Amino acid sequence: MGLSDLNFLFRFLPIFLILYFLCPVKYRNVVLCLSGILFCALSSPAGAAVLCISITVNYVMTCLMDCRPRFLSGIGEKRCWRRAWLFMSLLFNVGLLCYYKYRADALPPGISFYTFTLLSMDIDVFLRREKPARNLMEAGAFAAMFPKLLSGPITAYSDLMEQIRRRKSSAKKIEYGLSLVIAGLSFKVLIADTVGILWHEIQTVGFESISTPLAWMGAAAYSTQLFFDFQGYSLMAVGLGCMLGFDLPRNFDHPYRSRSISEFYRRWHISLGRWFRDYLYIPLGGSRAGTVRTVFNLFTVWILTGIWHGITWNFTLWGLTLGFFIVLEKLCLGKFLQAHKLLSRLYVWFLIPLTWVVFAITDLSGLGIYFTRLFPFWGEGIAVNPSDWIYHGRTYLGFFLAALAVSSPVADTLWKKFWNTIIAKCILFILFWICVYRIVNGLHNPFMYLGF
Repeated sequence: MGLSDLNFLFRFLPIFLILYFLCPVKYRNVVLCLSGILFCALSSPAGAAVLCISITVNYVMTCLMDCRPRFLSGIGEKRCWRRAWLFMSLLFNVGLLCYYKYRADALPPGISFYTFTLLSMDIDVFLRREKPARNLMEAGAFAAMFPKLLSGPITAYSDLMEQIRRRKSSAKKIEYGLSLVIAGLSFKVLIADTVGILWHEIQTVGFESISTPLAWMGAAAYSTQLFFDFQGYSLMAVGLGCMLGFDLPRNFDHPYRSRSISEFYRRWHISLGRWFRDYLYIPLGGSRAGTVRTVFNLFTVWILTGIWHGITWNFTLWGLTLGFFIVLEKLCLGKFLQAHKLLSRLYVWFLIPLTWVVFAITDLSGLGIYFTRLFPFWGEGIAVNPSDWIYHGRTYLGFFLAALAVSSPVADTLWKKFWNTIIAKCILFILFWICVYRIVNGLHNPFMYLGF
């Protein structure tokens, strides 16, 4: 079950909200924890069991890290004790994630996201940035919060724990949160799912048969679908969190306005990038240990980012490609891009869709064929229908323009100024029921990131 499912929108969510706001404040973390586990169980009972085990094990390990056994007298012995438990937590979480990604038949829903969330808890307690959760339900509320359980954002323990313990909801927050939920649902159902049909049609026809213009249109379609799908989910998660009194971090900051690949990934999936920066890149030395070590650290982060997304070779290739361009920008290209505004934007708009093609096509032979269609001077043969792009262009041009419109700075300004007006509420009301209509008629897909 995902956030765009009718069962969630009309059954799970209303029942949860009634129970959450009716129960005393001191028991709301219990409701939040148990509802997250139930939310996971409705998709996969076995996945819910894995979630419960992960929460319990990590909670116990943080408690052990924080305790001071009597038989340890010296400071060095105490540090070794804490490091031992941190090592055990890393071994458990990484081992569990690798097992289900590489060996198991089915992937528990959201395991990539809540594993990193729990690792954040372990590391922050080890570094004494925060005390362990006061009880298992408090730890569960942090890790199993259903708005962000399946696809993030990945919240740092030290950032969210204060809100877990003390938060306030209000009618204004509920109203604003509901507006974000509908906006996110519209992004996902009306734009992402519609434009995604084009990418599906290209896959159905076969990469060998499409024209070069259609191949580029397909790359743009997948880029648009992925952005609005994930941005839609993130907006819904932030909106649901706002309704409950949480201030969840934004996961996107207009990445396609970037002027470099490095900037793009500071704006794209911000919570994941921040996790790798805070818990891997900086501990490895960041950019403080010389050029060679910086290059090594960057490639390490991006290879692991690729592996985190999937087990097939295309994800590793995707991570290596991004690492190469980010290192290139770090060493020499960055200054040139900053000095040439138009060229830097064209550079991003050209390269990013190509990297998404690598991300999307898991079969390396199929990936090679697609690139010969993108760059026909590398390949042989012609498309079955060289004018295929004209038909598809007429069909999807309006949706591409709509995607550009809602991604513009003007759209941001209008939202901030008018979201609370009667007209905006009427528009959101209409959009919600259009989304419901499309979902009822099977004109939508599950969130793309639910598979990671």
